[in-house]
Amino acid sequence: MRRRRPISLLCLIGSLLAMAATAGAASADVQLTASAYWAHENQGTVTVTISRSDPHGDEYVRYGVRRMDALPGVDFVAVPNTVAHFADGQSTFSFTVQLLDRHIHGSPVSASVYLFGSWPYAMGAQQESPIHILRDDPLDPRSATNPLALSPAPTNGDPLSGARFFVDQGNLAAVASRSLQRTNPGWAQALSVIAAQPETRRFGSWDGNHAGGDVQYYLSQSQLADPGAIPLIAAYRLVGGQCGKHADSPAQQASYRRWIDNFAWGIGNFRAVLFLEMDSLITAGCLSPQGLQIRFGELRYAIARLEQDPHLVIYLDGGAADAASWSQDASLLARSGVKRAQGFFLNSTHFDWTKSELVYGQRIARALGGVHFVVSTAVNGRGPLVPANRTIGGNEVLCNPSGRGLGPLATGNPGYRYADGFAWIGNPGRSGGACVPGAPNTGAFWPAYAVGLTQHANFNVTGPRGVNPTASTVGAAVRRAPPRRTAAPRAAPAGLASPQPYQLAPPYPPPLDTAASRDGGAGRCGATFPAGVRAPRKTNIVATALFTLPACQIG
Repeated sequence: MRRRRPISLLCLIGSLLAMAATAGAASADVQLTASAYWAHENQGTVTVTISRSDPHGDEYVRYGVRRMDALPGVDFVAVPNTVAHFADGQSTFSFTVQLLDRHIHGSPVSASVYLFGSWPYAMGAQQESPIHILRDDPLDPRSATNPLALSPAPTNGDPLSGARFFVDQGNLAAVASRSLQRTNPGWAQALSVIAAQPETRRFGSWDGNHAGGDVQYYLSQSQLADPGAIPLIAAYRLVGGQCGKHADSPAQQASYRRWIDNFAWGIGNFRAVLFLEMDSLITAGCLSPQGLQIRFGELRYAIARLEQDPHLVIYLDGGAADAASWSQDASLLARSGVKRAQGFFLNSTHFDWTKSELVYGQRIARALGGVHFVVSTAVNGRGPLVPANRTIGGNEVLCNPSGRGLGPLATGNPGYRYADGFAWIGNPGRSGGACVPGAPNTGAFWPAYAVGLTQHANFNVTGPRGVNPTASTVGAAVRRAPPRRTAAPRAAPAGLASPQPYQLAPPYPPPLDTAASRDGGAGRCGATFPAGVRAPRKTNIVATALFTLPACQIG
């Protein structure tokens, strides 16, 4: 039998060292040194440190920085998955996260630094920590004549002169247009006309108590997508559908002030045009005398608070020409503090003629000493649909009226006295409610109706015969037009020819004749589609049940 050799002292020592190393690896850990990081937006970078409890041997750990509510490219530079190498004897590893100073004054946002995949040591408890970015840059000084910081600066008293408005490529019309490219290129083409125009983004009670975060997010994305463009936004918080001598309670008033404070904080140093509180004065008849005084106070508070934002241009709801007399509206606006804002806006929830609104606005402007205004032209290319019985139906049909069309395109140079601009404050294609067969709920995008608006589009300044607004003595030139035609013609968007000026007299266009308009013919809806582009069809294209009516018959 062979005699066993004794285990050498060297082998024994080696085994003990290996066991010690294994025990050390099991007890060592790798983690972030802080549970949270705080940084000012303008400080440039924030340093993040990873530590390990045992510095012996090499160590490899993966890390990265990703978004939470902070936006990569706007607030910080994201860090993709990266490998950190600890050399023997090294206990910490540090890297920097670049912060982007967008000169924002508003609520803080956060990114997240994370660790994963360490070897050979195990991960510790602190594997992910937020980076809180404080958007605490001071507010800019406000320029009374050029709050939007346009270049060149306006010289005609119109703060929108020369502004280019932001077009959101993710708006609902754009989404619908892209979804129909293959199944119905005719509808896709029609919807692209709406998608290509600047939409007014609305904020209201549906945003909860902290609309500031939502508006800040939207304005941040707008700045990232198109830094030179001016976003159009609207506040629709005050009007909640109450009518019948209503008055906001003290609790409701306090809630509104908090909402405005938060909203103003979110806007901060961003540039934007705000249409403040749609329908807030056009619904004055729904308020009690006390409620009306409260409404004036709420609007004055909102204007005073929002005017602290240096690059915000504010217009206050001025109703519509077919809703109240111009003298009554002027009185309401004066008592609401309109002279502390940049002016008022008209027709945001109506379909009234552009010419009628211009004349109405000019009368109010003169009564108020030259206060300026903006007209919403989103859906008024064919004017209002007047009911047969105004006593029962009102001055015009407001919920998805049939036969309406897109109106003049948004511009900061309309060419009429006291008029700062045209804007699509009403969102074309959004349903006014389930008031007619096939219509979705309020605010939902209704592609069939939107296509009808495009088919009936008239991008010229239209209005009743004999209604002639005063042209501006400065700014855009206005072409004098013959009777029953239009002044200040607007170019049609690329890809869709503008129809001939609409004749006010009935009958309105009959339902769409698909065969006549399939290959570039005008059909009987009034719009000319390019050769080879199929006109909308009476078919259910997408499983949304919103394509069920012919485009020219929708209500």
